[in-house]
Amino acid sequence: MRKKIWMFHKVNDIPLRSKFLLIYVLSILLPVITINLFFYQRTSADIKVREQENLRKSMERAAGELLGMIDESVALSRMIAADDSLYEALDRTYRSPVDYYNEYHGFLRDKLTRYMSANILEVRIYTDNQTIQTGSHYIVMDQGATSLPGLKQLEKTSGGIMVVDYNETSGFNPGTRISVIGKMDTYDSYANYAKYSKIDLEVSRVYSILNRETDSLQLRLVDGTNRTVVSSGDITEGNSGALVDMPMTGDNTKSEYMIEKSLGNLAYLKGWKLIGVADTRHLDQLLEEARNSILGLLAISIVVPSVLIYIILRSYHYRVRKLARHMEKVRNERFDLIDIHEGRDEIGGLIRTFNMMIGMIHSLINDVYKLEIRQKDLELDRVRTELSMLQSQMNPHFLFNTLNALLVVSTKNGYTEVIEIIKSLSLLMRQLLSRSDNLIPLQEELQFTTLYLQIEKFRFGELFDYTFDIDPEATTLRIPRMSIQPLVENACKHGLQARKAGRLIKVTAKLSESGLDVRVIDNGIGMDEGKLTQLLRDMRSDQPLDGGHVGLRNVYRRLELFYAGDVNFTINSEAGTGTDAGYHIPYARLELKE
Repeated sequence: MRKKIWMFHKVNDIPLRSKFLLIYVLSILLPVITINLFFYQRTSADIKVREQENLRKSMERAAGELLGMIDESVALSRMIAADDSLYEALDRTYRSPVDYYNEYHGFLRDKLTRYMSANILEVRIYTDNQTIQTGSHYIVMDQGATSLPGLKQLEKTSGGIMVVDYNETSGFNPGTRISVIGKMDTYDSYANYAKYSKIDLEVSRVYSILNRETDSLQLRLVDGTNRTVVSSGDITEGNSGALVDMPMTGDNTKSEYMIEKSLGNLAYLKGWKLIGVADTRHLDQLLEEARNSILGLLAISIVVPSVLIYIILRSYHYRVRKLARHMEKVRNERFDLIDIHEGRDEIGGLIRTFNMMIGMIHSLINDVYKLEIRQKDLELDRVRTELSMLQSQMNPHFLFNTLNALLVVSTKNGYTEVIEIIKSLSLLMRQLLSRSDNLIPLQEELQFTTLYLQIEKFRFGELFDYTFDIDPEATTLRIPRMSIQPLVENACKHGLQARKAGRLIKVTAKLSESGLDVRVIDNGIGMDEGKLTQLLRDMRSDQPLDGGHVGLRNVYRRLELFYAGDVNFTINSEAGTGTDAGYHIPYARLELKE
């Protein structure tokens, strides 16, 4: 067990790139090369075996056709030897050439014609009857040119028939001859003269049989003395050829592409055989095609998996290396996120987990900083609160005592309008100082807004007026405190102050199908599209406002705080016409008055 654990530890010590390379070489490259080499060897062996079988079949086919031609000639020779009428005509002693020619024209001239066929070139009969005239199919033998080829060998045979080959130099068709010669001694009563038959095979037919296999095989017909009688490709029909002494011994007989086929074991074919030498160009072409196919398959088998393995391993290696580098940064207290395509595999899961961890670390660090800042802010707030408490011990009492004194003086002197304004201002200040910042009924917010509008009405007199359009069912709904009055104040300050007369503010609160709509509409100077866009941008930013509108930002922030972004705050304005500001609160976020 310890040994196995030690081996695993050793594997863990190998770099990731070396592991991938080792896996590629041992699991892909070597097996693919080995399998393709084995497949090539087996394919080459199969091609050689198949070609040898084809050669054997070609040899057997050619040998069978040649043997058929010879057997046909032997059968014809025996038929001639059994014709007694022919014996009687050839064994007769003619008194004069005129008698012979009469017999010839009457009987002998067409006697041998019926034995002719496509495989037979010529049929002749040789005799030592001197009363016969040499010509056509009948030859009188002598020691000269009219001697029978192979006569000495025929006399030595016991079968009375044999196959001979020789070079014909006389006549109209000189060249190689393959002939079947036989004794005509069947009838003892016609034995006054010696008689022999000679049947010449059609050599062009022999060439056509041999040349039929020239695409894959070079054939040679060899006689009993190891002389090449006919060879494929050496002669064509109508040309002459000669016998060539070519002994088939030595290195030629050891070639794996040379095949010998005996024509038979009969006495007249003793030693005759067919030798075939394979045309290695055809075999080499087949082997080359097999080799090219194997090489192409090998290339595909290596390139395609290599590309896929490279893409896959590069994906793993690249992301693991990124992860390792960022973990090294964490060691150096640099908490950077891994900004790459993570993927959905295990490495992608590690990267996502790492980024989540880094995000949590950032959050914890920010929380720590915020806690420190908050602690400092709390300390400052505590100091400010103490100072404010010291100041507030006097300011509210002083303010309300002063307002009460003004109220007593105005009552004694009969200043009715001043009395109402002082009462409204006193109620306004008490609500500002006494109420907390939370949700209140819409009715209370409208009352507070009414106090402010009464003061503005006192300021502008007949130049200013206001109206309310409130849905009765909406008065009990709770909204954030100070969410309408700042909108009214902003309309008075920025919209109506520059207008000379006819200043009007309308406050509406309606229930729609989706929630509560609160709008503050004025007929002031309004804003063009550029100023409105800049106002909306400033209202949503944290930068200090240079041009005022602090109340709008406060209302927007308070609505966002209470309703977590579910409220829809809008401002619509047109230069020279007026401004419409307000918000929409969904029913799901509204509360009834307790």
